[in-house]
Amino acid sequence: MGKTKGRVGESHEIVIPYTRAKLTTISGEYFFYYPKGIKWNCKLCGACCRDAPHRLRKILLLPSDVVRLEEAGEKDFTEKAKGEQPFIAEMKKRGGACINLTEEGCRVYPNRALLCRMYPFWVEKEGRSLEVRVDTRCRGFGHGSELKEAYFRELLTRAFEERGD
Repeated sequence: MGKTKGRVGESHEIVIPYTRAKLTTISGEYFFYYPKGIKWNCKLCGACCRDAPHRLRKILLLPSDVVRLEEAGEKDFTEKAKGEQPFIAEMKKRGGACINLTEEGCRVYPNRALLCRMYPFWVEKEGRSLEVRVDTRCRGFGHGSELKEAYFRELLTRAFEERGD
């Protein structure tokens, strides 16, 4: 659950109902829980590419992210990530923003990291249970069409493929 602002000075909780589905991957079967009935559409605002007042952004990179970006011609874009398995690196930042963020937007958009492609969603895993969480502070939250189970299933499938599990 996230807090959002209503009228000036007023805050309230957003209660998001979740539903359960089953996902089969090469590493076995999982139950996954995803937010039901939400709408989201990327506004291409770049807010997710920079530090926010409530936290510093950390763009962790999988080995597949690093390879993809290097094959696209990127150089000197990583810093070491310690104790962040399965991630091996962190995207460099300049002035609190990802080094790939320009006035025109993300310059590596087609090759961006898995975490960037998943935002405003992330996955929390416990055993064979996965929960897709959402950052309700994202400017695209509440806009666009309703996201269905197939959207979240595809998101998780891509994540498993990229991670190699």
